[in-house]
Amino acid sequence: MADWLEKIKTVSSTKGETAPESAKAAGVGCLAAVIAIFTILTSFIAFGLFRSGHWVMGSFAAAFALIGALTSILLFWPQKPNGL
Repeated sequence: MADWLEKIKTVSSTKGETAPESAKAAGVGCLAAVIAIFTILTSFIAFGLFRSGHWVMGSFAAAFALIGALTSILLFWPQKPNGL
C-alpha cells in the first residue's frame, strides 16, 4: 500500500512535461471519452430538434455535435510521445 502511495505522490508532484506517458495517455483518453459521450447526446438533441421542426436550433446543435466529434477524433488519434 505504501508503494502505491509513493507512486501517486510522485505522479501528482510532477509537471506536465515530466509526467509518465501512460498517465498522459490515460488522461487524454478519459477526456476524449467524455467528449464522445457528450457528442452522442448532443447529436440526439439535434436529431430531435430537426424532427420537431426547429431547424435553426437543430443546425446549431448539429454544428456543435460535429465540432465535438472532430475534437474527440483528434484526441483519440495516437499522439506522438514527447521525445525529451
